[in-house]
This record gives sequence, C-alpha cells and structure tokens, in this order.
Amino acid sequence: MGGISLYRNILCMTAVVMALFMGTALAAPRAMTVDDAVIAGIAPGSALSYVRSIYGEPDGEKTKRTGNYPTHLVDYYGEGFVITYDIFGGAQNPLIQSIESTNAALVMPSGIHVGMKIAEVQQIFSDIQEPFRRDEKINQYTSPRFYVEVSDEKKGIRTVVFDVDKKGVIQKIFIYDKYGID
Repeated sequence: MGGISLYRNILCMTAVVMALFMGTALAAPRAMTVDDAVIAGIAPGSALSYVRSIYGEPDGEKTKRTGNYPTHLVDYYGEGFVITYDIFGGAQNPLIQSIESTNAALVMPSGIHVGMKIAEVQQIFSDIQEPFRRDEKINQYTSPRFYVEVSDEKKGIRTVVFDVDKKGVIQKIFIYDKYGID
C-alpha cells in the first residue's frame, strides 16, 4: 500500500514540476534589464581585476591607440570571447567598455547564446528592435543587427547587439556601454 502512495506522490510532483516549466516557457516576453545585459558573468563596467579573478590571464592581448596615446586594452579569451577596457588616462584597474562573443558556450543570464534563433530571443524579450531595412538596390547581403538599449541609474546605459545570419541565427553577441562602440 505504501508503494502506491509513493508512486502517486512522485506522479503529483512530476505534474507540478511540468506545470512550472510550462508556465515559464509560455511566459509573455518582457523588457530586457541592465542585469540581463551580461554574458558569461561579465558586463560593461566590470573591472579588469574582476575578469582576471574569474578567467585568469587572457590568451592574447593588444593595446589600441589614438595617435600616440593608448586608449583601449583588448583581451582575447579562448575561441570567440573578446573584452575591451578603457585605459585612457592610465587607469590602473580599467573598466570594461565592450564584450564580444562568437562562442556558443558563453551564455547570458536568460539563456541566450550564439547559435540561437533571433525569434527565440524575441520570445524572451519584448524590446528587441529589428534593424533598419536594407536598400534593395544593393544586391549584397549584410548581416542584420537586432539590438536593445537598457539603462538604470546605478549601472548606466548598456546596448546589446545580436548579429544574425540569413536564417536568423545569432552569429555574434556584442554588449557595450555608452562609450564602447568604435
């Protein structure tokens, strides 16, 4: 008799868990927040020391210059993870200005990653804006960019850009602060 109630309890718990997952999957799209504009635990405004405490030394590094002055430090981690810091003025612990990912293993808090369809992203976030329409006179395909800009008083402004291919599959995720675009 105890075995039947055990199976009934397992069945009930399974039904509850399935209902919870279905409710999450069927949730209406919401607006992206600043806390969503993060990839692999890193966001614009994070310090170099924080990134290095998580990922260690980069696999490659270069310095961008404007004239004779170093302005940006660019770190390369593994396959397809690039972090750019603002070092203008000789900052000792510079802050991230932009992050690029072409690596499907690097995930945003909402589960978004390279390789997903942009339609799936639009089912999660309601404020993803479609790119301007291309001039049809140009007979060359260029990767459309879908984007969203988010902000709050504490963390500032962040923009998330999704580069997609002709099939609507994300090829690159680019997250930057208000100064982070070249």
